Amino acid sequence: MPNLTRLGLPGDEQSWAALGFTVSGGRVQIGRVACTLGEPAWGFDETHAAPESLGIPYLESTTPEADSMPVHPNSVTTVDHVVYWVPDLDDAVADLTAVLGVPPRRRFFPRGPEGPEMAFYRVGEPFIEAVSSGRAPALTGVAFLSPDLDATVAAVRAAGGPIGDPKPAVQGGRIASVWHGHLNWGIAFMEPKPRK
Repeated sequence: MPNLTRLGLPGDEQSWAALGFTVSGGRVQIGRVACTLGEPAWGFDETHAAPESLGIPYLESTTPEADSMPVHPNSVTTVDHVVYWVPDLDDAVADLTAVLGVPPRRRFFPRGPEGPEMAFYRVGEPFIEAVSSGRAPALTGVAFLSPDLDATVAAVRAAGGPIGDPKPAVQGGRIASVWHGHLNWGIAFMEPKPRK
């Protein structure tokens, strides 16, 4: 299985520190994903076709940082998913499947027939959420997993970050969104749905 190991995030150190992340040298380590600040981009530990076909800037592998996993004041430990807008989902699924070497885990209309169709690919810890948008390919957002969403929201607010109150998430559990004007990019913190 391919792993998303590198993720480019828009903005600067101050913007991400205001969301409760420990940032050093323009980088943020979140679980097994090394994030570089600057522009939305991604990189995988293995590909089976040219990743440029996906229409997203590709981050080449770099010398890994020390294996330290920083503790972020917001308690985030994992990238839950990355949102990838695509003009046509059939074409995107064909391209993603060729690049990643695996088919999507699921393809459906999670918000009902009125919402966009999506395809979900597991790429290590996170998912890629490919969304039929009719627009040019773009990474448009990211969601982070938090073991305690209330504590995360409090930490983000203490760091000066603009975040809404937790609310029920479409996929279960709860979600709190960062105000869109912060980086003009979709950013959310999620708490997993309780196990039964």
